[in-house]
Amino acid sequence: MAGPQDSEQPQWHEPQSDHHDPYQDESPHTGADQVESLTQEFYALRERAEATMTLASAWAENFTSLVQLEFRRTLQAGSRIVVMLLVLFFLAISLIVSICAGLGLLGYYFFQSIYAGFGIFLISQLLMIGGLLLAANNLKKLLGFDESRRQAKEALEDVTALFKQAD
Repeated sequence: MAGPQDSEQPQWHEPQSDHHDPYQDESPHTGADQVESLTQEFYALRERAEATMTLASAWAENFTSLVQLEFRRTLQAGSRIVVMLLVLFFLAISLIVSICAGLGLLGYYFFQSIYAGFGIFLISQLLMIGGLLLAANNLKKLLGFDESRRQAKEALEDVTALFKQAD
């Protein structure tokens, strides 16, 4: 009497292990399904790379515009500072001349009422110089590339986050 094992071919049984191969799907896929899955992953990765490149090129264009605008603003503020410093220079010279002239008049008119007029003249020049210094100080705040630095730092953080996310 022949048993069922005699009529069939011998069956090989692989030993069962607890090790799971992450590269092997448990569902029965054919080779075509795996190729299609890999193709879809490749296209998704390519689309993501194209989107990243498009975003990076748009950001680079905007960043270039920002740097140009800040450079123009810096040049304008710098030229205004130079003009104000020229005015301040000539006012400082006139102040020195006025002080010298005032000292001379003080000696000549020691006991007359010219003091009040000379004091007002000096105070007005000091106020003009102080106002120009304050205006120049306010324009100094416009010098530099603060916004460009902030944008570059933000972009670097975004790229770093994107690479961390891809891992």
